[in-house]
Amino acid sequence: MKITILVDDVWKFNKYIAEYLIRENHEVNFIDSSIIQFKYKNKFQKITNFINKTLFGKNIKKDFTNRTIITKIQNLQQQDFILIINPDVYRVDIINLLKTKAKKYIAHNYDSLERHPLPQNYKFLFDKIFTFDIQDAKKNKELHLLNNFIYTDKEVNLKPKNKFFMILSKSFEREILLSKIAEILDKKQNFNYEFMVVYPDYQNHHPKIHLLNKPISLKKMEEKVKNAEILIDLVRPNQTGLSFRFFEAMAFEKKIITNNKYVKDFDFYNPSNILILDDNFDDIDSEFLNTPYIPVPEEIYNKYTLENWVNTVFHLKNN
Repeated sequence: MKITILVDDVWKFNKYIAEYLIRENHEVNFIDSSIIQFKYKNKFQKITNFINKTLFGKNIKKDFTNRTIITKIQNLQQQDFILIINPDVYRVDIINLLKTKAKKYIAHNYDSLERHPLPQNYKFLFDKIFTFDIQDAKKNKELHLLNNFIYTDKEVNLKPKNKFFMILSKSFEREILLSKIAEILDKKQNFNYEFMVVYPDYQNHHPKIHLLNKPISLKKMEEKVKNAEILIDLVRPNQTGLSFRFFEAMAFEKKIITNNKYVKDFDFYNPSNILILDDNFDDIDSEFLNTPYIPVPEEIYNKYTLENWVNTVFHLKNN
């Protein structure tokens, strides 16, 4: 089959979808808008763009990205499937142009509708719409729940260096919570932990939190996840979907402390592995911290693999 995927793949999880499809002998066009880079001709052009952005809302870098995407779409043959992830990221003309190239046009919202709403004509545009947000799927019958996936092979590190690990991208409320957790852990015991914030939004972070001005590579993040006993997961306000941390935790056999209460509804939930707290994070149970991880049963684990995710979206088992 001919399959095109359009995504702003900043964290590089979605490249695994394309790689899997290629291994299954499908013809794949993977358009990652995050890697389309504009280069200024000179300093004058850079200054001019800053002025245009500030005063007139025009940005030659964004215009370049959009023109590049449009050219790639125009050069496509008719596709059996086109998958667009977070369509709200793209201009309406790009979303509409994709439809002209697709036999089946699919959207996946990896976010809540509150943060990234669908296009107004989404019922006409898409043949099927998936969302990772649990509450959005319950409220809107047009949306089908599709969780994130286990993108890596199983691997267990029996001697991790850190007790806890957390990385998050800018989110004022979550950054405040992460600083609070660091304070609690410092008082509770002398735990080793590594907490990181990409593009920080909050000003008064705990001194042990590392502030980054760009994302780390997915490979480096995997290593940090493997090198911790327990992962911290903080859900954004008004968002209920499960982050990739839960699926990495299954692959690497890590416990999770989270404030996402909706994980309790999933079949892989085990209170021995996943501790659900309120936003005060003042009831971190010592028994949870010191008991071993209990592996998820194989039949449940397989439901959340990349293979099953791809088959759900593209109906590969029916072709």
